[in-house]
Amino acid sequence: MDQTFNFRAAPVPLRRRVSRRTIAFAVAALLVASSFAAFSWWVIDSERRSVDRAAVDASAPIVGTLSGGDEATLDPSAAERLSIDAAARADARTALNVAREAASGRATFLDAGPGHLAPLSTSLIFVDGPSQAPGVVSVASTRDTWASAVMGPSGTCYLLRFSPGDGVTYGTGTACTGVEALTAADPTW
Repeated sequence: MDQTFNFRAAPVPLRRRVSRRTIAFAVAALLVASSFAAFSWWVIDSERRSVDRAAVDASAPIVGTLSGGDEATLDPSAAERLSIDAAARADARTALNVAREAASGRATFLDAGPGHLAPLSTSLIFVDGPSQAPGVVSVASTRDTWASAVMGPSGTCYLLRFSPGDGVTYGTGTACTGVEALTAADPTW
């Protein structure tokens, strides 16, 4: 018998190393998937807001119309002003939808001031003072009435007043403030 020691090494399990290429591929796939999810969420949210806005516009009774009837009977300068100021009028309507969202579930519009509306809309700037341009909406509210004013590029100030009992009233003004819109009585747009 031989006195030599015979050592047999047990097989060592191999560690799998993850290549940098595999890690890069996984990170890229994660970025693409999260970008797709974010874009899908944005599209769905935009569509919901559009449907909500259309439902609000369709359900609100409109008090007042364009003076003289429809746009075809207006003199050319008035029709041109209406087309130039379309964004300002749209901003006033959008602000109403945001105010309704802010005041939903409450018995008052006092929770629909500039500080309450700013976080709900990224496309508009809400102020207490006068509106200077489209996108800047001057707002004012009482317990049962909410109003906005937006200055159009033509220099015409568009007023909008809403109260649940009277519906939506449109008008034009000079001071271009939400306070003026609360008292607007001449529906002209």
